[in-house]
Amino acid sequence: MKILGPVVTSKTIGQSYIQIRDLVPLAKKYNYSSIAILENHPKSWIDFIHTCNLYKIKPIIFFEYKNNVALLKNTEDLKKAIRIYNGMKDNLYFFASKKILRKIVYPTKRFSELINNLNGDYIRKNYSIENYIDNKLYNYILSIDTNYDISKFFVNIPNMGGFKKLYESILPIIKKIPENYMDRLKYELEIIRKLNVSDYILTVKKIIDIAKESKILIGPGRGSAVGSLIVYMLGITLIDPVKYNLYFERFLNESRQELPDIDVDIESEKRDVLIENLAKEFKVAQVRTYVRMKSKSVFKKVKSILGIDYSNKFTKKIRDKENMKLYNKPEIKDFYTLSFYLEGIETAESVHAAGVILSDKNIEDIIPLDFSRNIPATLWEMDELKLIGIEKFDLLSLDTLSLLKKFNFHYSKDKFFNLSNKNVYSMISKGLTEGIFQLESNLAKKLTRKLRPKNFNELYILLALNRPGPLNSGMFDEYLEGSSKEYLKEMLPETKGVIIFQEQVMYLAQKLGGLAAHESDNFRKAIAKKDIKKVTALKEKFISNAAKKIGEKEAKELYKKIEIFAQYAFNKSHSVAYSHLSYWIAEIKSLYPERFYLEYIKYKGFSFDLYNEIKLMNINLLLPDINFPSGKFKKSVVILPLRTIKGVGEFAEKRIFEDINKNGKYTSFEDFIKRTKNIGITRNITEQMVKGGAFNNIDKNRRKLLRKISEIEMYASDSSQKILSSVFGENLRKKDKDIVTSRNDIIAFEKDAFGFAIST
Repeated sequence: MKILGPVVTSKTIGQSYIQIRDLVPLAKKYNYSSIAILENHPKSWIDFIHTCNLYKIKPIIFFEYKNNVALLKNTEDLKKAIRIYNGMKDNLYFFASKKILRKIVYPTKRFSELINNLNGDYIRKNYSIENYIDNKLYNYILSIDTNYDISKFFVNIPNMGGFKKLYESILPIIKKIPENYMDRLKYELEIIRKLNVSDYILTVKKIIDIAKESKILIGPGRGSAVGSLIVYMLGITLIDPVKYNLYFERFLNESRQELPDIDVDIESEKRDVLIENLAKEFKVAQVRTYVRMKSKSVFKKVKSILGIDYSNKFTKKIRDKENMKLYNKPEIKDFYTLSFYLEGIETAESVHAAGVILSDKNIEDIIPLDFSRNIPATLWEMDELKLIGIEKFDLLSLDTLSLLKKFNFHYSKDKFFNLSNKNVYSMISKGLTEGIFQLESNLAKKLTRKLRPKNFNELYILLALNRPGPLNSGMFDEYLEGSSKEYLKEMLPETKGVIIFQEQVMYLAQKLGGLAAHESDNFRKAIAKKDIKKVTALKEKFISNAAKKIGEKEAKELYKKIEIFAQYAFNKSHSVAYSHLSYWIAEIKSLYPERFYLEYIKYKGFSFDLYNEIKLMNINLLLPDINFPSGKFKKSVVILPLRTIKGVGEFAEKRIFEDINKNGKYTSFEDFIKRTKNIGITRNITEQMVKGGAFNNIDKNRRKLLRKISEIEMYASDSSQKILSSVFGENLRKKDKDIVTSRNDIIAFEKDAFGFAIST
């Protein structure tokens, strides 16, 4: 048996340049029948076993632990090693690590010659494992037939009672729903039962229930889940899908192989609280992610090694086929070799921004975990977890919800029916959209002024069009001009005959193309992903059936239009749900503009665009005031918080706020220096606040105050008050008269403090 190894993979950050995606193909190329990896963690195991299986190469895993090494013979050994790694006790046979003479850490000989900063060998063509380990261990390996089954690592979704429990949960509501909802309800129930996704849906419901019990604000829904009546009835989403003609098949249909996605938006400040509360109900883990080298950082590193730069010869991704020809150019060959193997190398570990695993079983027994955080994180990434059938639940932080919470926002029936405030649409139509969810970008402002939405329908259409794709494809212009063909205007009156939503692609596929509901979603996905193999049969069926209704020429033209627009068509369910958030935050802004701007600045910071908009709203924007560190607002006036000054930050603002609460307002510049010198307010912070005009209500002469700082610090101890009084009583006052702060000084100071001048 020809065994390559022992190999350290790049998942052992900083100790190897061998990625699994390179390791296994290279082993296959060199006719190795088996690969042995040796690491002190299980991070690479699932990916390694899976990739070896794809290439029909036998995987062998050595586990290094406390200067000893175990050869893992089977799946049970893998689980034992994971339990040991997780800090539990288990039985594994270990031998001394000195039996391992050398490790392989470089992918190729040339790569090792060029970079050569690690202690280890490179992958050789005919150099098997017996050259790297002692004879006794080699014979032991030959005597064992390793066999790993990664399906044994499956962690089930919590058992929440299945379809029976789901049905019981909606029974009280069924009696209240209108008659015309019943057919839709029965249809959804049948699909959910058939696809066995009840426990998944009920787990999300439990997440929502725990959030509500914890008084955590959750979004009204996001993504295709908003198209489900059942999900709406369970209170997971808050948008009536029948009212907005949203498609359940976009969320779930009988041809779907994977679980549906029900992502949950959470007020950003409370996400960790929610996860901690979920941990009281379930076994919870966050999901590991890695920071990997991308082309920009790769080229920078390669340039530093070789002293040459050929990055302009490459397309965006180094491993694109178009770049392979560079390998054959002698002057670029080394640059290409290093770049090829460095792209994708792990450089740091992190956790998934949204994903968590929930189970009712003890996951510590089968998944390796990092316990350095309050909530442990898996050592396997999401793609690896999917290989063993594990699904994550996405809990996404959303600042807009935190901002709404600041205004005591809560859900009520009228919030979903009263969406017609003219002041809201007037403000949006003028492009005054700073702080309005999904409409803050320059593109959004441009589109709002062109489209000028007058009602909620036009608002969610605007959100769907607010992307470069619809603008560049002609979709936006066609909608604005109303230039679609009459039959399309009749079929798609909501969007003037323009295919803006993914659901409209599905609708046309069903009504004109004769496709079944689940086929229409497959049709939509295949076109959007340019999956020629999948789309061909459906395309023929669509054109054939559509030709009977609108003629062959028109059917082919319509298909071409769908082909273009389907790439940019937006999920209507998502657009409708998020437009509610846009409307609610815009309404708060229109009702309480001064308070809104102050709160928004605290969340997102201060910018020139925001400054200009506040002026356009006829609000007097004042410089920060040291005695109102968190800012202040009143009718037509906003005082900026101290944190808007560069170099000050939220921490300093908080310490000053606490000092004022305890000891009262500052009566002089000297008083401020004396009181804050021991609470973390550095000289640099004080200087920046002076430049930002924070002491104007004490003394407008900023140059004078900047000069005073050193002299005050010198005498600011309690035992030196008499000296301080004497110095400032006479000597410095005479010098102060000669110091003047000019208009140009103010402009320069404020540019330093804010990036632009405010008070001139």
